[in-house]
Amino acid sequence: MRIPDATGRVWVDGTSVSADHATVTIDHPGLQAGLGLFETLALRRGRVVDLLPHLERMQSGAALLDIELPQRQRLLETVEQAAAQAAETPFAWLKIMAFRGGSWLVFTGCMKAGEEGREVSAIVLPWRRDPRDPLVTVKSTCYAGHRLGLELARRRDADEGLWLNSRGHLTEGCTSNLFVVRQRRVFTPSLHEGILPGVVRALAIEASRELGIPVHETRVRLKRLRAADEAFLTSSLSALRPLVSVDGRAVGRGAPGPVTRRIAARLQSMRQGDSDGAKLSDTT
Repeated sequence: MRIPDATGRVWVDGTSVSADHATVTIDHPGLQAGLGLFETLALRRGRVVDLLPHLERMQSGAALLDIELPQRQRLLETVEQAAAQAAETPFAWLKIMAFRGGSWLVFTGCMKAGEEGREVSAIVLPWRRDPRDPLVTVKSTCYAGHRLGLELARRRDADEGLWLNSRGHLTEGCTSNLFVVRQRRVFTPSLHEGILPGVVRALAIEASRELGIPVHETRVRLKRLRAADEAFLTSSLSALRPLVSVDGRAVGRGAPGPVTRRIAARLQSMRQGDSDGAKLSDTT
């Protein structure tokens, strides 16, 4: 994912401007203190995927950080205008940002089609996260830790970095939620462990239960991951990706397993049926 170039359009407080005119002042709360939120949504030929759960999560974060979001109808109309930029693009993304003080942005960009659903590897990061940190549950613009984790993972030829919390339990990836499969049961870190309540995480849990696959939101220790038959990661842009190796060691057989494939297929069907992009301005 990349910030759009200077020929793109950015909606600043609902007004369309060129990207090189989307600026902030030196005293901006987002710049000075990271007092901002963001949501990054998948776009499929201009169709916004899972918009309403993303907005609900942003609303929860806004209450915590004392951020005033734009009026819902105006935001929906702006999202619809921005999404129209990607009407001919099979795989794209749309980002909404909001900051304390009332300013907000909407813009789009392209992503590689091969990212969705591909097999990935991960490392366990050497740092710990405190589950009591108020920011772990919101999509905050205080994102440096995630970026450092991804950079370390890439230097070690992996796709993702997995966080442990201060209790020594696995929590999530830098850009994803974690699921572990053992004996045809699914385990995922609970919200109490200090994770972002992922939109696609919730859908994957729902998909699993619809398929009759038991799901446990619980503590996930590293030894459970190392003994797993399968594992996968979920995120809004990449949907479900099989996790086939961690720290250079194969997960299970080192290939997508049957439980992962079933959940992935159900999840894809659920998200294709999502209607958030049909007529955004009619949404209340």
